[in-house]
Amino acid sequence: MQPVILQNLPVVLVIFGLMLAMAALGTKVANRIGIPTALGFIGVGMVLGGQADLRDSVATYEGAYSVGNIALALILFYGGLSTNIRRTRGIWMPSITLATVGVAIVTLTTAMIFWLVAPGVPWHVSLILGAVLGSTDAASVLQVLGNERIGGRVRETIELESGLNDPMAFVLVAAFTQVAMGGEFDAWSIPGIAWKMGAGAVIGLAIGWVSDLALAAFEEDSPEVYPIITIALALLSYGAAEMLHASGLLAVFMTALTLGNSADLPFRSTIVRFHASLAYLAEIVMFLVLGLLVQPQALAEPRLVGAGIFLALALAFVSRPVAVMSILLPFGYSLREAVAVAWLGLRGAVPIILMTIPLLSAQSAEVSAQMSRAFAVVFMCVVVGSIIPGATVRWTMRLLRLRLPPAPRPSATIDMVTKTPLDTRMMMMVVQPGAPIEGKTLAEAHIPGEITVALVIRGARTQRVRGDTRFEAGDEVAISLTERLVPVAGRLFGEAHD
Repeated sequence: MQPVILQNLPVVLVIFGLMLAMAALGTKVANRIGIPTALGFIGVGMVLGGQADLRDSVATYEGAYSVGNIALALILFYGGLSTNIRRTRGIWMPSITLATVGVAIVTLTTAMIFWLVAPGVPWHVSLILGAVLGSTDAASVLQVLGNERIGGRVRETIELESGLNDPMAFVLVAAFTQVAMGGEFDAWSIPGIAWKMGAGAVIGLAIGWVSDLALAAFEEDSPEVYPIITIALALLSYGAAEMLHASGLLAVFMTALTLGNSADLPFRSTIVRFHASLAYLAEIVMFLVLGLLVQPQALAEPRLVGAGIFLALALAFVSRPVAVMSILLPFGYSLREAVAVAWLGLRGAVPIILMTIPLLSAQSAEVSAQMSRAFAVVFMCVVVGSIIPGATVRWTMRLLRLRLPPAPRPSATIDMVTKTPLDTRMMMMVVQPGAPIEGKTLAEAHIPGEITVALVIRGARTQRVRGDTRFEAGDEVAISLTERLVPVAGRLFGEAHD
């Protein structure tokens, strides 16, 4: 007799294929409403998981932990690749503090609130719930922000924090799980935590540096090879760090951060776009696994549903703001910036992986039942947290007067696939109404000599640029320039776009 998974494979593939297509086509709508499209895969997982035999075949807690860690490593690798160190100057210390001390504050505050309102729940369960929900989700943050233009240091801070804070959450969940299972958490555990974080960062930086040298010397002209190499580097970083009892997730992020900010990275645009798609797929897989693992009958218990909703609101309105305000305000952030960073602390599918740690460690039927109920609470918290604050991000940024008006985006893009990194970049820019060059010819515009204007697109027509070519509002202009002149070009044209 065929295994259940093989009997249902065609149906699973059809459903999964349709949902992938809907997720891809619905990205634009999701970006507008602020809810990750991958969230819909929770429902698919629940439908498939309703068949107990199928669920047991494709989703066990051990499998979810393994698949989830690989998926999260790929998400964090993209986060590191897409982080521009030049734009994060001055925010490293506040972001690192948020990713470590901030996670601890959120954990303890959430645990205390839950324990006070649900005194019948053991204190160690409250601590585990707090730690599971302590970190923000990099994939959800990146998708919800999309191409939003936000003033101040908000965007850079939340993106860097979300890429760095998952390792701290993993350490806290593991520590509290140990206590829940009868172990002890004492002062001697702190050096171990410091080792995991510090060693993970150093290992990641070392692998990134060596990989950068190797890639620069690698004689291969096929761009499709390089994304495979970077996947290998992500897995290598994670595995090497974990073998040395360091944080594999932090190592992955630091490896990608080193490569992404290297001047010698070949085929950069190809690699970054590939990992953007891969990270999105990884987020979908994690949401699907969450849906497979949740027990539908647990959601029929009003107490568990209510607890999940309560925790989501407590995180959004109390725990996260307390942590962010106490950290960012002393660093000189304005109150508006701190409120924005607090509200952008989105939770995604990371709790899937984190909750499998205590579930796998349960040594008695009673503890296992407690962790299963906690999993249902986390499920509701993730779903509600994707809506509040997820769906209100744009409204909140507008209320805080931090959401900048969107600038027109060019209909054309320039895609240069080059192995040898260039000292210049190609950009498409739109001449904004009232821009300094509007109504002027190329000869009159006083464009710096290091900026080369290649062509102008006006309507459906392209034209070469001569000295007497006059720029009009709405023109799409292809230019070549060095990185340091991007702000200059932005002022000349009004607003720059990649």
